[in-house]
Amino acid sequence: MIVLKLTHEGIAIGQQIHIKGRNTNFCQEVVSLQIESADVKSAKKGQLVGLKIKQSVQVGDKVFKC
Repeated sequence: MIVLKLTHEGIAIGQQIHIKGRNTNFCQEVVSLQIESADVKSAKKGQLVGLKIKQSVQVGDKVFKC
C-alpha cells in the first residue's frame, strides 16, 4: 500500500492508473482506496489516500490516470 496526495484531480475505484519513476513503470486498476484507514469508493483533489498496488514503488514516483 502507498499513501499519496491527490494534487490535480480525484480518483475512484475501477479507474486505471500509471505509476512511473526512475525504476518504476506500470499500469493497474484501482481496486482499493482508503482515507484515514476507512475504505472509500472515491477521493477528491487535496486528500491523502492509501492505495493498494501490485508492485513496489519508490518515494518520488508519480501517479497518473491512464
